[in-house]
Amino acid sequence: MTMDTDNAPRSSSLADSIFPAQGEMGPLCRAKNWGETPLGPVETWPESLKAAAALVAHQGIAMNLCWGPELRQIYNDAYRTIMGDKHPAGLGAPVLVSWAEIRSEVEPLFARVMQGETVYFEDLMLRVDRHGVLEDASFTFSYSPVRIESGEVGAVLINCFETTAQVRARSVQAERDRLLAELDVERSRLSYVFNKAPFFLAVVRGPDHVFEMANDSYYQLVGHRDVIGKPVSEALPEVVAQGFIELLDGVLETGVPVVGREQAIDLQQTQGAPLERAFLDFMYIPFVEANGSRTGVIAHGVDVTAQVKARLEVERLLGDAEEARREAEQANRAKAEFLAAMSHELRTPLNAIGGYVELINMEIHGPVTEAQRDALNRVHASQRHLLTLINDILTHARLEAGRMEFDRSPVQVLPLLRDVETLIAPIASGKGIAYAIRECDPGLVLMADDERVRQIILNLVSNAVKFTDRGGTVTLACEPVGDRILLSVEDDGRGIPPEKLEAIFDPFMQVGRSLNRPEAGVGLGLAISRDLARGMWGELSVESEVGGGSTFTLSLPAA
Repeated sequence: MTMDTDNAPRSSSLADSIFPAQGEMGPLCRAKNWGETPLGPVETWPESLKAAAALVAHQGIAMNLCWGPELRQIYNDAYRTIMGDKHPAGLGAPVLVSWAEIRSEVEPLFARVMQGETVYFEDLMLRVDRHGVLEDASFTFSYSPVRIESGEVGAVLINCFETTAQVRARSVQAERDRLLAELDVERSRLSYVFNKAPFFLAVVRGPDHVFEMANDSYYQLVGHRDVIGKPVSEALPEVVAQGFIELLDGVLETGVPVVGREQAIDLQQTQGAPLERAFLDFMYIPFVEANGSRTGVIAHGVDVTAQVKARLEVERLLGDAEEARREAEQANRAKAEFLAAMSHELRTPLNAIGGYVELINMEIHGPVTEAQRDALNRVHASQRHLLTLINDILTHARLEAGRMEFDRSPVQVLPLLRDVETLIAPIASGKGIAYAIRECDPGLVLMADDERVRQIILNLVSNAVKFTDRGGTVTLACEPVGDRILLSVEDDGRGIPPEKLEAIFDPFMQVGRSLNRPEAGVGLGLAISRDLARGMWGELSVESEVGGGSTFTLSLPAA
């Protein structure tokens, strides 16, 4: 018997036969006072424990023997590395106490092994505390049952390899492979985008501006010439005299980008072909390396030849159109001046005719028979009708020439409508047509030219009476809508076909016009009425149904 470091007696010969003298764990296990543990002194160990302990102690792979109900640990030098700072306290201690931080994960495994099952895990990651901090570590291990003399499972043998470094290396490699795969995909995408981009793109390197890259659009721009590996001056000799080499030199030297808008350039599309003018929107930007040095120039842009030529053509057409417009305006002015002059010249003799007819009717120049008076009345009626037509032509000419002046002032609506009623009611009554003013607020006031409003309403009502058959109805109405006042003339006459609703406002346009109706006029009334309305910041519109009558609506600003 000898004394160990704790001054406890031990059997050195038996312990020495179980544990090796080399390494760290052999001498430590020899010197340990096992009698202070539930395992008891070495000489009391059953043969199964001695054999298992000797097996673990002499193995070069990491092994840990967890013995008895408390799973007391006996481990070797290789496993001691796995223990970290848990050693030496872990020797002889319960495994679930030493590894308390992973007890919830491993305790069920020990229970399975104690039932006779062997469990195996590969690269199982556990969060362990071996050096004062929790860390993720990976292990490949097996838990095997150890049977004692009774045949029951009395211990668990752990064979373990820490694979943290390998798992991390594989993870790094997998991540590297993933990134390389993604890089290949991105390179492929960038290559596709580079080559198929709708804008041209090229890279030139060095002081000679040697082509390194060019996409499909650039090849199309330069006539599909082989430019890669050649200086710009050699690949595109026609651009040398056009100043582009100097631009490239400046960008490479100063690092300041150059932008060109609709820059003209003369290029050859094929060898020996004449130069063709193109227009480019482009930018030259320096190619800067990671160390900040400028090694080349990136040229990118768009061929805008078609757009520039189209714009130039549009400008030419607009110029032609403007010239045509000026000529048309001049012609319109000449026409308007001619019509105004002719109308004036015609009105003078017509007024004289009317005056002489009235003098004869008054028997100033002697007695007049009934037959003569009837003829004179017809002459006078025709004179008035012709004078009305000439006045319409004169008004239209003045409107077209922009010589119509408007005296806008407050106009009371109801008195205006009643004045029109005074003029039209006898005519409507004589034709057997009912004429009425629908209820109208006496407080409504327009901001317009009183004379022009009367002219419009009188024209609309006259048309309504003219195109309404005996027994029909013509109604005037007024209605405020927002900041506008609507004056409407409604009849139940023959109506207007849908395809003619807008055309009736055109000059000299009449619906159902025929040569046997000379009293119908020349078709200027509605055109003049709409122009007058618009001249007062208003509008004239119509709704109609064939056989169901028409409603003309004059919209003017409220005062």
